[in-house]
Amino acid sequence: MVSELDNEHLLACSGLTLQEYALRHALPLDLLVSPDRIEAGAAQAELPLMPVAVPDETARAVLAGLRLAGKVHDAGSVCFVEGEVSWLDLLFCDLAQLAPYGFRFHQEYHYAPGTHRVVAKNRLVTQKRNLVGPWLPARVPPPEQRLKYATYLAHAAELHAGFLFLPFASNDEAEAATEFLSRELNVRTRHLLAAGTPLLRTLTKADTTRLLDSLRGELEAMPGVWPRFHPDTPEVTVSKEVVFDSAHFLTDHPAKCSNLHGGRYVLHVKVRGQIDPITGCVLDYGYLKRVVNTRVVERFDHHTLNYAGPELAWRSTTELLSVYIWEQLIDFLPELIELTLYETPQSWCQYSGPDLETWQRQGSQPLLGRFTDPALGHSPWRHWLRTWDEQHEKRQAQGD
Repeated sequence: MVSELDNEHLLACSGLTLQEYALRHALPLDLLVSPDRIEAGAAQAELPLMPVAVPDETARAVLAGLRLAGKVHDAGSVCFVEGEVSWLDLLFCDLAQLAPYGFRFHQEYHYAPGTHRVVAKNRLVTQKRNLVGPWLPARVPPPEQRLKYATYLAHAAELHAGFLFLPFASNDEAEAATEFLSRELNVRTRHLLAAGTPLLRTLTKADTTRLLDSLRGELEAMPGVWPRFHPDTPEVTVSKEVVFDSAHFLTDHPAKCSNLHGGRYVLHVKVRGQIDPITGCVLDYGYLKRVVNTRVVERFDHHTLNYAGPELAWRSTTELLSVYIWEQLIDFLPELIELTLYETPQSWCQYSGPDLETWQRQGSQPLLGRFTDPALGHSPWRHWLRTWDEQHEKRQAQGD
């Protein structure tokens, strides 16, 4: 007779953790976790010292990849790697590779005041000295790079419309990744200058395919990773609304719109893609909001649209503004399918522009480049006008 459920009992009987058991039966953890186990993290005494003198190549490469993915955290005298309950098999795979560092699996329970419930954290925990101690010989070469970057991809990369997005904690890490991917795997990437952190994106869908195929052996050995990058999940559309207040005028407009006037614009941004089998989302709403705020709202809010850039200097109509906004977003949102821009509640514009690959081939919409086109000022009629002016001045001089 078991007095209360715990991970050891459940894993032995069913292979489930307590949190998985709660989800399977739609039960709150509050009913399953005894009060003495809440806020009880892994005690340092329970964690072994590193069992080997020097970790093997696999362990070093996996740890380096997890560090690059931002998954290794310090907490006082311990370090931990945290995983999601939807992907515990990958966490257990990490545990098997990291055994030389003395990691142990621990499901911790905490009371979350904001939600008034007990929540679980799934972690691999080890003593910090196992990772940073003086045992590391100075002449040990860097870990194997292919497995390092495969581990990073498995834990940090996201696939959107056939493009891989790769976030990094620093520009140095992003530059090192760019160099490795280009030199070793012939994969091109693009640095994206928004969304808060250094971000790389495969330049084309062909680069995505080349990257995944190059590391296929390593990725297929990690549970759930290869299917995640080749999903067979439903497609859904998600939308985000943002608001910005701007003034504008329409040059040469025959009516009142030629006057400077302001208003509140409401923008709906729609993206469509397959549901990520790990996150349950098409796209994180936080990322979508950061991109739209950085690329659109901060540029236009409480500004005069005509002075925000030469593309809108002539006429900042809702139509041209929608085309311009599309080109500001498509690099970051390749799943973008539609923009709806309201100038007033009664007047709006809907626009669906080219997908990312088409836009890369065709370039910016010529309508936006009317006054930045290098050919402007070099037409035959400009030449005729200059010639006519020169001849007129010459005739005047002769008459005098």
